[in-house]
Amino acid sequence: MLVTGISGAGKSTVCDALHARGYEAHDMDLDGNAAWINRQTGRSWPPDQRPDTGAPDWFEQYEWRVVPEKVEALAARARDQLIFLAGMASNGHEVWHLFSRVIYLSIDEPTLRRRIESRTTNDFGRTSNELAAILEWHEFAERQHRQAGATIIDATLPSDRVVDAVLEASLEEGN
Repeated sequence: MLVTGISGAGKSTVCDALHARGYEAHDMDLDGNAAWINRQTGRSWPPDQRPDTGAPDWFEQYEWRVVPEKVEALAARARDQLIFLAGMASNGHEVWHLFSRVIYLSIDEPTLRRRIESRTTNDFGRTSNELAAILEWHEFAERQHRQAGATIIDATLPSDRVVDAVLEASLEEGN
């Protein structure tokens, strides 16, 4: 099960809550599930170094990409059990076929801005360059996910209700 959404939508919060409720849940941003990849060379940014994503030309040079082999291995294990992967990457659509369902956490721009400004576990979005990129992605991400058939969940609800909705969607008949 893929739980995705724009930065600030609550993917990590949902992932942590699912884990706390006893489900196997993985954060795409951790454990090498995704990486910053140089668009020209294809080389990844060293995982032990924090990139300066606030640099003016960072997003022209690099993109956050899921590592397909990692997701394929997770999907193989998920054939017999419910496993969640929470995150968003520029090439996420390349691995959607591996999931029984894609769940998109929908959020409005004012809530998005407020969450990014106040979050304490992740500072992505704090620089003007990062925030501009997030707002640009926000413009089209939900529309793309809707068109692709993702299940849309209102992520402006209290987090426990969002997690309940994710579980309800993941346990619907046919999954």
